[in-house]
Amino acid sequence: MKKSDETPLVRLVDDDRTVLDALSVFLQMADISVRTFCSAEAFLREDDHSVPGCAVLDVRMPDMNGIELQAEMKRRGIRLPIIFLSAHGDIEMAAEAVRAGAKNFLVKPPKPEKLLAIIGEANFESLTAARERAYGASLEMQWDTLTPAEKQTALMVAKGLTNAVIAEALGVAERTVRAHREAVYGKLDVENAVELADFVRERAAYGGGS
Repeated sequence: MKKSDETPLVRLVDDDRTVLDALSVFLQMADISVRTFCSAEAFLREDDHSVPGCAVLDVRMPDMNGIELQAEMKRRGIRLPIIFLSAHGDIEMAAEAVRAGAKNFLVKPPKPEKLLAIIGEANFESLTAARERAYGASLEMQWDTLTPAEKQTALMVAKGLTNAVIAEALGVAERTVRAHREAVYGKLDVENAVELADFVRERAAYGGGS
């Protein structure tokens, strides 16, 4: 069953079942949702990567190790923050992981308070990013309700141009610009040019093009 997008999920990936069980019990006692995987391949195959949260990866695993899994997650566009745990961690390996985008690298057994703090930060980061993506997608859906002519008009209105100037630029009558403007306000649920300009800026900030 898919978890609520408001409930971050910690994925534990380690080939040592003892480690998985111990960390899982510890995190669940801290009221953190957890799912365990005994291999990188199982994680890639079985996890719902769209659910916010983070991945706590062992470095040394058979077949695909943690560093290789990190690269594969990046290749697949899996955006979960990564925390590495390793009993064999060294400075070079930690540096490689962090350069590749890992949030942190801890040596087993990690200090409980530090692990909880890092997981909390990673979950918050993931949940915030997921909310921002959802908000950006909602803005884009609204924008896509506009016709091409309405989009042109909206961008010009947002720049503060008058109906007369817009009409001249687009080669249409002012009444046509007024009609487009009214349609834009209705479809984007804005009241005036200032609110429209705010909408256009927010859409750009959350990844929308022009």
